[in-house]
Amino acid sequence: MKQIKAKIFNNFVLLIVFCLTFLFISSSFAFDTAFLANLLSNEIKKSPIATEVQVGQIKFIGYEPHENCNPENLKIREIKRPNAAEFTFKCGNRQYRAIANYEVLTRVYITQIPLKKGEVITEEKIMEIKQPLSRLPVGAITDRNLLIGKVVKRSLTRGLIIKEDYLYSGMPVKKGSKVDVIINAGQVMIMTEGVLKSDAVVGGNARVQCFQTGKEIVGKLVGKDKVRVSL
Repeated sequence: MKQIKAKIFNNFVLLIVFCLTFLFISSSFAFDTAFLANLLSNEIKKSPIATEVQVGQIKFIGYEPHENCNPENLKIREIKRPNAAEFTFKCGNRQYRAIANYEVLTRVYITQIPLKKGEVITEEKIMEIKQPLSRLPVGAITDRNLLIGKVVKRSLTRGLIIKEDYLYSGMPVKKGSKVDVIINAGQVMIMTEGVLKSDAVVGGNARVQCFQTGKEIVGKLVGKDKVRVSL
């Protein structure tokens, strides 16, 4: 009885070893679609589209390569807008045909470190990454020049895609800053002083408390230390 159990166990072990060996050999000789996708993305970049793409699913038309051969002589037959390409390539001694989906990539910028409200963005605080255009958040900034030197409106965590509404459009003037207040009431102009009750951007609205009356009024910040109010 012990001999029978030992024989069964040995056969079971041999079966496992055989299966693992078969899987290893199969994977070693499997066709590398990732390499093919990289070739295709390079060809699309050289095509009239002339942009970087991320290749997705590849479907072979007719025969599918099963050997571990190196794809070469890849030629695009047709760009099927908006996001598919039909192409041919050689692998071994045979030519194959396939169609692949792709997505156009665009540059976006993420925070490399956490940023605090009021912090100025510099080169070392951001990082460029590539993002599929279809998954681009609304308002995401794709031009580095629109980022550098801008001031953050609120605290941002690390790794966050930077959007327009996270930044002040101009240089902000801090809450508590002393400003000159020009009040226009018809033909009458009154000059006084006050203090900003909230952060404001030159060209935008500003809430000011007048020193003389103690009242709060809303006007337009026309300079870093000047608010104009029309009554």
